[in-house]
Amino acid sequence: MEYRILGPVDLWRDGRSFPIVGQKQRTLLAILVLKANQVVSHDRLLATLWGTEISVSGRKLLHNHLWSLRRLLSTPAHLSGTPAGYQLHVPPNGSDLALFTAGTRAARTSLAAGDALRAADQFREVLALWRGAALAGTRDELVLTEGAALEELRIAALASRIDADLALDRHTDLISELRHLVAEHPLQERLRGQLMTALHRSGRTAEALEEYRIGRRHLRQELGIDPGPDLNALHQELLTAKPVQAGKPGSVVTLRALLPRQLPADIVRFTGRGDSLRELDRILPDEPSAVTIAVITGAPGIGKTALATRWGHHHVSRFTDGQLYIDLHGHSPGEPVTSMQALHQLLYGLGVAQDAIPHGTAEREALYRSLLADRRLLLVLDNAAGAEQLRPLLPGSSRCKVVVTSRDSLRGLTATHDVHMLTLDVMSDDEAMALLTTILGDERVSHEKEALESLVRLCGCLPLALRLAAAHLLGQPSLSISDFVTAFVGQDRLTALDIEGDPRVGVRHAFRLSYEGLGATARRTFRMMGLHPGPNIGIDEIIVMAGEPRNDIGSALNALMNAHLISRDVSGRYVLHDLVWLFARELSDAHDSERLRLSALSRLFDWLLHAVKAAMNHIYPSTLSHTLRCPEPVHELPVFDGFDSASAWLELRYPMLLSTVDHAVRHGYNAHVWQLVELLDYFFYLRNRIDDWLAGLRTALEAVRQVKDQDGEGRILNALGMAHLMAGHVREGIDYQQHALDLSRTVGDPMGEAYSLYRIGYSRLWIGEFHQAIADSSGAVGLYRQLQNKRGQILATVALGIAYLRVGRLEEALSSLRECLAFDRADGNRSDEGYTLTLLGDVYDSLGDSAMALDCFEHAVRLNREIGQCRFEASALNGIGRVYRVQGRLAESLDLHLRALALIREGGDKTAECEILMDLGRCHLAVGDAHEALQTYTIARDIADDITDPYLQGLAQGALGEAHDRLGRRDEAACHFRMALDILAPMGVPQAEHIAERLR
Repeated sequence: MEYRILGPVDLWRDGRSFPIVGQKQRTLLAILVLKANQVVSHDRLLATLWGTEISVSGRKLLHNHLWSLRRLLSTPAHLSGTPAGYQLHVPPNGSDLALFTAGTRAARTSLAAGDALRAADQFREVLALWRGAALAGTRDELVLTEGAALEELRIAALASRIDADLALDRHTDLISELRHLVAEHPLQERLRGQLMTALHRSGRTAEALEEYRIGRRHLRQELGIDPGPDLNALHQELLTAKPVQAGKPGSVVTLRALLPRQLPADIVRFTGRGDSLRELDRILPDEPSAVTIAVITGAPGIGKTALATRWGHHHVSRFTDGQLYIDLHGHSPGEPVTSMQALHQLLYGLGVAQDAIPHGTAEREALYRSLLADRRLLLVLDNAAGAEQLRPLLPGSSRCKVVVTSRDSLRGLTATHDVHMLTLDVMSDDEAMALLTTILGDERVSHEKEALESLVRLCGCLPLALRLAAAHLLGQPSLSISDFVTAFVGQDRLTALDIEGDPRVGVRHAFRLSYEGLGATARRTFRMMGLHPGPNIGIDEIIVMAGEPRNDIGSALNALMNAHLISRDVSGRYVLHDLVWLFARELSDAHDSERLRLSALSRLFDWLLHAVKAAMNHIYPSTLSHTLRCPEPVHELPVFDGFDSASAWLELRYPMLLSTVDHAVRHGYNAHVWQLVELLDYFFYLRNRIDDWLAGLRTALEAVRQVKDQDGEGRILNALGMAHLMAGHVREGIDYQQHALDLSRTVGDPMGEAYSLYRIGYSRLWIGEFHQAIADSSGAVGLYRQLQNKRGQILATVALGIAYLRVGRLEEALSSLRECLAFDRADGNRSDEGYTLTLLGDVYDSLGDSAMALDCFEHAVRLNREIGQCRFEASALNGIGRVYRVQGRLAESLDLHLRALALIREGGDKTAECEILMDLGRCHLAVGDAHEALQTYTIARDIADDITDPYLQGLAQGALGEAHDRLGRRDEAACHFRMALDILAPMGVPQAEHIAERLR
């Protein structure tokens, strides 16, 4: 998760952008990122979003915006509420602002240490984070205040980068850039001084003096003041033709003698490495005749620099002539520092003026060694590329001590110098635990020892990995270590955590030791678990795959738990850490034949299909009509006592079932893939998991075409139509359904034809083609009646009832939906009953029968909530709010609409969201808040446009007309009414007549 505010406000997750819709939403995210990891009060948030014009419902709308924002986050807990306000938990590198702040701090440290080359690169890197004007797309007030402050920080960093470039004698290249900057910021004295310096060093002193006169004139005309002391001092130096020191306009070329103190900051939370520190003490004693060079080698992230820095800080008092430090970038992006560049930096650090540093490498080396002669000085050469880079940098005096760090073994250096090699290994478990405890604090880890041990194993005791994990945890103080370990995933992490050149280091080695201590059955069981689609596995699935008795498998699982290779969660399922699961798969690939592995997967996929069908029979009884194209499993299937137990069984295995789809595709089980996705079709719909639904169906369509099953293809095409419909892509959905209809007619499948007609009729409801929907649905009802398929007939009758409702044929709608409700109750189909009750509430509401409408809606809320149908629960809540508004219970009505809106936004159903927003807008009008109504209707109109639902587009235009009319804007109202009439009149809906009346 990365928050971006240095430019248009944006949110990035998993490598892609998630645009923030709406100015208020962007403004809300921006202020929370600006105050990252701090509690921002409700009043501050309200003032930021609405200024001084906060409406009556402002606080509720604030919660709405916060809820929507929370949905965009990878983990909703990142945005937490407290009694005092809200806090966005952002890890140290979780925003471009945090990266910019840390990067400029590091760059200024490099510049202060005399490493101008590194500083210039660092400043360029952080300035590249800016993508335009900060906080773009937020409210003007925020841009003018916080945005202006951020711009000041950018200009300051830019000026510091120019200081670094001047220190590198790049003055000629800077002139054009500085002229543009000075033109943009004519009152910025620092930039003007840098331009004068660059001109002067390029031999254009007259132009530099003219720049001073121009700047003085601007200051007098705009502010009535003269230039400050720094610019005046530079002006005087130019008049006397004194050369100018880079990066500081007021100083001269000759630097005073320096006592270098260049070691990086000590690591306060440095833990462990006691043996290594004592070894450095031993090989670098305070004796002139002893070894002068220690080389610390080891893998990336092993802690070489940290060890060298800690040792140097411990012995600062020994080196009375100072400490020099340089990062040679031997294993960093870009080219390593050359010996000549390094000598330039080291000489500058020793006090040599820029213009006094020789141009040739040999001359620099001679001056360098002369300056180091007889000095008691520590030289840390970090991140060396090789011996050739190092040799010119090594002092000739035995009074200097050198510590080199490198991933390279630097064997060539031992042939020419007296070098002592110190090779670092990973930390011990105790050291790693102590490091995390030191960073995170005793209180946080005291109750999570097992989770901490898991994190240590995950990181392979590698110090860099441990510190990165701890940094994530520090940035999310409300996140438990256990949850972090669960969420920590990556690609081929076994290899990523191996130490190059040392196969015994890393988690793979530790797991292998545990595995080799197991008995034969436990080993086979473990390898079978590696073949499973996911790391969360039920005992029945293991028994099916292994094909061995339950008692034997139970004993094997106990052995695996004793070896700490697996654990068992509260549901009784067995859990492997992701890395352990990958390790088990590696072992199966290496030790089990392909035939054995495929046989295990076949048994598992067959069993899962039949088990899912058994569960879906209780959730959506029409699943009973599905005939599976796979063998009956040998192992017993789960038994369910009704909707709740079946739903809970599926919910617990939902992530595993999604993984099974991808896993089966990879292994060529295409027939299992499309059947599993189709079985779960209604469960996706029930839980409003649109993205998973669409992704699964796309995979299923490709799979069913691979096996050339036309009946299955028609079923998947119809399901794709419904999923696209729920996602707001209605035309695309109808195209899929029409394709299914054509396919059914081609192969002579009347049942498939009836089903496709029903689906198409239902979809037409969403694009305002109500009369055509009546025709298609009636055709489906007739076909189903001929086929004596009562369940299909009722499905099509529901669509017919909705179409009647839309065109105002209310008695026919009531009759149709009553028939459906009676069938649903007789059939025990609670899912359809919850939906039908909601629709009947809408019909009674349209008929003006508030009592019956409330009765239907209240029953619908209870039933849909019990079975987890969030979409219909939200619609029913919204219906109650609509009735309350008519009854004058406005506060309750507003609360219900807002609750419904929050609930529907959890699932991403844009159609229902648009409908609820329009009812919310009517409630705002009823309480006299026409401005808030207008804003709400505008959002609804934008959603209707996004999902291209013409019926909702027409209603939204009519609603906008009502809001403008209430505000006295007659012309604007008439314009919206005409647009609404143009859309709705061809549909033949009663709302068109009402709008036409408004225009008369």
